[in-house]
Amino acid sequence: MSSTKRKQIRSVARRDEQKAELREKILAAARELVLSKGFADLSIRRLADEIGYAPGTIYLYFNNRDEIVREICIRGFAELFEKMKFAGDVAEPKARLAALLRAYADFAINNPETYRLSFMEDPKFTKELFRSTPLEREDGAGRRAFSAVVKALRDLKTCGDLASSEDENLMAEVVWAGVHGVVSLKLIYPAFPTNSTEALVNKMIDTLLNGLR
Repeated sequence: MSSTKRKQIRSVARRDEQKAELREKILAAARELVLSKGFADLSIRRLADEIGYAPGTIYLYFNNRDEIVREICIRGFAELFEKMKFAGDVAEPKARLAALLRAYADFAINNPETYRLSFMEDPKFTKELFRSTPLEREDGAGRRAFSAVVKALRDLKTCGDLASSEDENLMAEVVWAGVHGVVSLKLIYPAFPTNSTEALVNKMIDTLLNGLR
């Protein structure tokens, strides 16, 4: 290979690297703006000012602000699934369900900004994201995380620990909402309830699992 060809390859590789770096910079700045100012204040122009580029530059990477925020949320779901997927390997269904819910709560507690953006943002933000198309594909990380909870409940039904008449998808939403309620309340009002987040999460999970009987 000639030296000229090698230089061309290196130049293309460097341009690709720079494009990837700028894309990440845009996403990071958008995430911070949504968290600090709210979804309503996010615009391509404001984002361009934040990173010191012309608005047209951002349009080279994203079609609009909704596409940017979708990407941020999808990444948040991917991080959540990474935390939950190992709990899905627990053999006994009830222990697996408890492990999945604790992993979900741990993710929220240890990644409060990402959790707030993905699950607690302004309703206008959520409405915009889901307005025309689903946020994720059927095999998206968020759906896989939820499916793991559904499967644990389905296995509980097979074992006779959940009534055959129960809808496991509905029950998955119920137990998910229960744990979300605890962690979101502590994120918004850390001084109330007075018990620790861990104690509240553990009690909520025990209560939910006992209620399945």
